[in-house]
Amino acid sequence: MNLSNLSFVELKTLYDQIAVQMKTRESEAIEKARAEITAIAARVGVPIEELMGKAGKTAVKNKAAVKFRNPADPSNEWTGRGRSPAWVKAMAEAGTLDSARV
Repeated sequence: MNLSNLSFVELKTLYDQIAVQMKTRESEAIEKARAEITAIAARVGVPIEELMGKAGKTAVKNKAAVKFRNPADPSNEWTGRGRSPAWVKAMAEAGTLDSARV
């Protein structure tokens, strides 16, 4: 198939069809892998969680780095993510937020 001979509409249609096929094949591959892992766990008599090395472990989220620290109270910090604290809003309104940047 020579793609350079296709119109934009034909290319877009092909692109959409490829995206659907890729998602379908990805889902099939994941399901196949899950079935294989389940079969291995059953064959060796070990729970899947233990087989995968997750027994007794808790997920640790990576904490975002602090980007702003309140000069008046250094214990007040903000990563720049989520809802901004009142002190950040006040400094932003006053035009002094850059002085709090870490």
